[in-house]
Amino acid sequence: MIFSALVYLFAWSSIFSVSHISITGAPTSDSKETVMQILDIAPGEKMARVEPHVIATRIESIDWVKSVEISRHWLSGHVEIVLSPRVPTAYFKGETIDATGKSFALPGFSGGTLPIVIASKPKIGLAAAALFENLPPAFKSNVVTISAHDTSNYLLHMNIDGRDLRISWGKNEETTLKIEVIKGLLALPENKNIRRIDVSAPHAPIVK
Repeated sequence: MIFSALVYLFAWSSIFSVSHISITGAPTSDSKETVMQILDIAPGEKMARVEPHVIATRIESIDWVKSVEISRHWLSGHVEIVLSPRVPTAYFKGETIDATGKSFALPGFSGGTLPIVIASKPKIGLAAAALFENLPPAFKSNVVTISAHDTSNYLLHMNIDGRDLRISWGKNEETTLKIEVIKGLLALPENKNIRRIDVSAPHAPIVK
């Protein structure tokens, strides 16, 4: 008798029902809406019928979701969804990738300042994205694309003060020195028409 009463109380009674659903961790309003749609939970639904494992599996099928935690607060009727999203690092072959090389589409994401990475393999593309991330913000904002044949040969397509430039970067090292050399070369009047700078050997740069 007591067991039957408990079953009714948790499964059928309106006492333990969903009153509020919260989602945190969604990077954009559109991505949050995507999760709300896939949840298929509405206020008033019986809390006992909200199955965290089933819902988590459904949410983790979304490619931009890395992981999710779901909590049911029985007394308040609060269903809490906490997302860990993938963070866009660069564009590779027309797709957004994160730091692991996983490609995904993030609803509502416009691209921001992410570089377009051109490389033969995702691993090399990630190395190029890492180079971009380590650049100072003011210099980074001028980068249009980064091309990489391998991890020793990077080419930066940049737009600096309206000048279209190709920078042969070489290896991902001596960043501070290379940037100082580039700035110094661009400041020289005789270099006002140059379009290419090679700082792969920053102590002996080449301009064209």
